[in-house]
Amino acid sequence: PQNTRTTTSAVSTATTTAVTASVSASDTRSAVTTQAVTEQPDPQGAGIFSYDDSGAIVFDKPEEKQDDAVLMSAAQKLFESACQTYWKFLVNCPYSLDYSSYVENDFKWQFYKITDPDIHSLADVERDYCKVFSERYPNSLSDNYRESNGAVYALNGERGAHLYYSASKITDIQSKTDDEIFFTVENYYDGSDFGDDSYSETDTFSMVLENGTWKAGQFTLPY
Repeated sequence: PQNTRTTTSAVSTATTTAVTASVSASDTRSAVTTQAVTEQPDPQGAGIFSYDDSGAIVFDKPEEKQDDAVLMSAAQKLFESACQTYWKFLVNCPYSLDYSSYVENDFKWQFYKITDPDIHSLADVERDYCKVFSERYPNSLSDNYRESNGAVYALNGERGAHLYYSASKITDIQSKTDDEIFFTVENYYDGSDFGDDSYSETDTFSMVLENGTWKAGQFTLPY
């Protein structure tokens, strides 16, 4: 995976075309959990891909018939959806919780009982998570969820986001296989606690084709 850091004084210009995101602990959770899933037209306005009901990407024709600009636009939208989904499941918890009922791990961290009637096992949580993320790549759901006494319990950490995170942008296509496309994503930050200038870091993001739907594969939450 690619992960490099570049200092720049022109981040504000670059970020005007990137995806905006919450940059504080107080407003990030709201922004991530309430953004509506809407149809996304392609760059030429033909409307040839869209979100499905869960936030994965669906094309109206095979991806080999799409040009690179359309694929990058689709990857941008899927990356946004992946950030939202990861945040909901692995920072917060998307299910209703009973805070009076909990179990603890070896570090005395409290995991609260999920009361959602559709969640009976860790497999049920993974089923929902994998509506956006491909099963091809491992996940860390077992760090945040555990089964006990016939129920599932969630950590629900509710941390704040990276204070200096600004935006992310898909910048190019690295490579393609029959069912996966790898992209470069550049993440922008407006300095640090140490007074650093604005900078950007590059990483790798991939889209994986599963049963006609494109899901997030290789991914790192930028904030």
